[in-house]
Amino acid sequence: MLYLNLRFRAHNINYAQYHSAMASSADCLHKLFKPPGFIQDNMDIKQLKLEISNDPRYAKLLQECYEYAWNSHHPSTHNAAFLVDNDRIVLKGLNILPPGVKKLKERLEGDNKHIYPNHAERDVIYKAACDGIPTKGLTMIMPWLPCIPCANAIITAGIKKLIVHKQMVERTREGWQEELKNAVQIMKEASVEIIAYDGVVGVKAYMHSQEWEA
Repeated sequence: MLYLNLRFRAHNINYAQYHSAMASSADCLHKLFKPPGFIQDNMDIKQLKLEISNDPRYAKLLQECYEYAWNSHHPSTHNAAFLVDNDRIVLKGLNILPPGVKKLKERLEGDNKHIYPNHAERDVIYKAACDGIPTKGLTMIMPWLPCIPCANAIITAGIKKLIVHKQMVERTREGWQEELKNAVQIMKEASVEIIAYDGVVGVKAYMHSQEWEA
């Protein structure tokens, strides 16, 4: 180590800066050559303190939800939400542009892809309002957790239970984690019961521009 420090001084190189640069390079290489199935910045669901369930009824409904989500034209994540009454699917929603809105490329790029399409939760709640279907007391089935605006919609619509998929929630990237934590908090304050199904559902899913086995 002393020899290296002397060599760095001789060539006017700061050892700390060198070490930092090497560490940064290693991190870049790790991201570049990450193995298949690698999940970066995955979410610790334990921090959310959700109720965990292995109920096979939830697995079947989540399976249908994932399959229906492939109808989404969202470029990075396909998501669906069902309104359910005693295990009977009442209505289905997607993260998708509203009816009649043109599917223009610029509306599905960059930040616009989070602005123009409805999130699945709001899509199904809007459909219920349009069709005159009461939502009070219904259950929502959706693999992921809602953002804050969607959590507000769930609360205001009177939905009393939300079933999510633990394995999809765990794949949440860092940029979304804080908002989803806050969304969980306000739903709990409003007495919305949140249950995370833990188990393999057995279908392909698409999240953060990556296909995976849900």
